[in-house]
Amino acid sequence: MEPRTGLAAFARSSTVRLVSAIAAVFLLAFVGVGVAVRSTASTYIERRILDTLETDAAGLEAVWREGGTAALVRAIERRRGETGADGLARMRLAVGPDGEKLAGDFAAWPNDLDGASDRIRFETTDGGAYAGVVRRIAGGPDLLVAHAVAEHAAVMRALDRDLLMPMIVALMAALAVTALVGRRLLARIERVNLVARRVEAGDLAARVDAAGADEFGRLATHVDAMLERIAILMRGVHHLSDHIAHEMRTPLARLRARLEAARRIAEATPAAAPLLPALDEAVAESSELISVFSALLDIARTEAAAGDARGLAVVDLAEVAAMVVDLYEAAAEDRGIRLALATVSAPVVGERMLLMRMAANLVDNAVKFSPDGAVVDVGVEATATQCRLVVRDRGPGVPEGFEARAFERFTRAETVGATPGHGLGLALVGAIALRHGMKIALERADPGLRVVATGARATT
Repeated sequence: MEPRTGLAAFARSSTVRLVSAIAAVFLLAFVGVGVAVRSTASTYIERRILDTLETDAAGLEAVWREGGTAALVRAIERRRGETGADGLARMRLAVGPDGEKLAGDFAAWPNDLDGASDRIRFETTDGGAYAGVVRRIAGGPDLLVAHAVAEHAAVMRALDRDLLMPMIVALMAALAVTALVGRRLLARIERVNLVARRVEAGDLAARVDAAGADEFGRLATHVDAMLERIAILMRGVHHLSDHIAHEMRTPLARLRARLEAARRIAEATPAAAPLLPALDEAVAESSELISVFSALLDIARTEAAAGDARGLAVVDLAEVAAMVVDLYEAAAEDRGIRLALATVSAPVVGERMLLMRMAANLVDNAVKFSPDGAVVDVGVEATATQCRLVVRDRGPGVPEGFEARAFERFTRAETVGATPGHGLGLALVGAIALRHGMKIALERADPGLRVVATGARATT
């Protein structure tokens, strides 16, 4: 899988989402505190204003009791347009027992205040909204002291502006923390992912080499220890298979030579003529065993060279495919099979002979398992970043679920029947693909099988 980089990786990272969630929780908590502060401040300011209005109304009552109606009217007129310590303008009204206006800022006593409680909210006929207190004096006038709700709303808007700036700062801080911490964590995780991709491409020497005593440092240490253990085991397996192949191939070669010598003697001796079929079969079996061990040795050597850039050069897959088709065309024509070649220039970095062996194995399998008179498609495709070798046959295909085991040694599908083979061809193809950092995919073609080898396009 290609690594995701830039904003795409940043946006899809679970680490970034976790950091963002934590930052969002703190931000929401800050907003919640801000809302609570605003609500508390609004309630407190409103209560203090009403307390002040009650004090004002009590003062007007005291003026009336001391100086009567005339003194009350003078006091109200003198205070007209006056603002309190909170900066809000006071609106006053006094009406006599008969409901007639004595003095004040309102034209008449609001109709919706009849029988109202001491602390009230009301609207006037001109659409103004007010909040205030009512003081009813037994045997005397009714007093109303109020303030415009719009002025209180203006005070709250000013408070909102004062609270908004810290919230914006908190939001910017949350975004900055998400970006900085997220990028740092993502970079440390991507370092492990990079090593995993290198190992997947065959570089078993790749290591994270990350220092630190935190969880990422311990993860890097464990990953490096695991990779070192895998490398040791793989070296042991490669050494063992190499040793076995070398040790077995030599005595098998000597055995075949002796069998061939015995056959020549039997061929020259009339009395031993009945032994010739058995000797021919023994020679063929020994040759097949030698080819199996040679294939195993080739697979081991190719896998061991994975990740090693030595011996690699720019090779055009189109040229490789054309040479392989020329090589197999005569054998295919014997069975009436047509090799259809369609290529475009597709430069990759690789070893020409190994790429030819990979293509040859794929074409050989396609010809081997295709019915007589069928068509085998051999194609080379290329994009700006990738090159693909595609071989498609019209044979029986592979059973469901076999794709995962197809590249294992000595693995053959049940559909191959009595077709000769040992199940090492695709294993060698897989080893060559690993050597070149390529991906091999088996796809159902209905009918047949489509094998796709995908590698990175070489930069020229």
